[in-house]
Amino acid sequence: MSKIWTLLREHLRVDFKWTLYGTLACFLAISIAVAYVFNFENAFIDRYAGKPIRILLYLALYSTAYYVAAVVALSYSQKRSVLLSARFWAWSFTGLTILALNVGFPYNTQLVGFISNNPRLFIWLYKIMSNLSNFLVNALPLFLLIFILKERKERFGVNRLHIDLSPYFQILLVIAPMIAIASFEPGFKNYYPTYKANQVAEAMGWPEFVPPLLYEIAYGMDFFNVEFMFRGFMVIGMSRLLGKEAILPMVCTYCFLHFGKPIGECISSIFGGYILGVVSFYTRNIWGGVIVHIVLAWMMELAAFLQKVSSS
Repeated sequence: MSKIWTLLREHLRVDFKWTLYGTLACFLAISIAVAYVFNFENAFIDRYAGKPIRILLYLALYSTAYYVAAVVALSYSQKRSVLLSARFWAWSFTGLTILALNVGFPYNTQLVGFISNNPRLFIWLYKIMSNLSNFLVNALPLFLLIFILKERKERFGVNRLHIDLSPYFQILLVIAPMIAIASFEPGFKNYYPTYKANQVAEAMGWPEFVPPLLYEIAYGMDFFNVEFMFRGFMVIGMSRLLGKEAILPMVCTYCFLHFGKPIGECISSIFGGYILGVVSFYTRNIWGGVIVHIVLAWMMELAAFLQKVSSS
């Protein structure tokens, strides 16, 4: 894990400014307060679930996070000229559009209907389809961009450069007790486990373990999409234009992605996103982040499941 801390110390040495980090911390604190006081994501944006306008709402939300942070970071680093670059706006807006389409994709209900009309399978199929469709509307366009933007060496982090996974497993050992503690928080127990379909095995005539296993595999796959977008495209890809200033706009957008989840998870995403962003910037690959993200998600699922079993 010393390798990761070395990268963090070196990055903070060249990047940290009290005014810069303080300004963005205030921006995120205000944004989080507004989002959770008014239940912005669940009460407003989710009102339009299944409608294309939800994509535009997410585009506005994530663009606010990204461009506010980009303007602040580039201004403090004396790189304001990048804001006049058509390439910056074209690349960043394309990525944000893919992200908004991914999160706000409105046709999963119709896709589920093509597969089965059994109401006992709906929630299970809907969540699996949501995770699989995310690959189609997120990962595939990014792979296409790799060829359009001639990123064939680094491939937005999907490569074999500087792979050393041992520090990431050490991070997971540190995080595991934190998840165990967080699992007692009411918001955590209300949100997790995300698998809540209990009638699938009976409806399909399957063993009890099969539906949750299939669900968790699809659930884990979606975190490749997250890392590919945030650490791959937003950090490694955008760093060709922004340099190290690509990290902070990604962190702010990543925080906004967690609106609607337990507030502790939203706040911790700032620190987790920052660490993974710094590491991906210097190592030029995302595989460590993919492993951490998937295993972390499964840890939270397991912790919440054990909480429910113990309280029943």
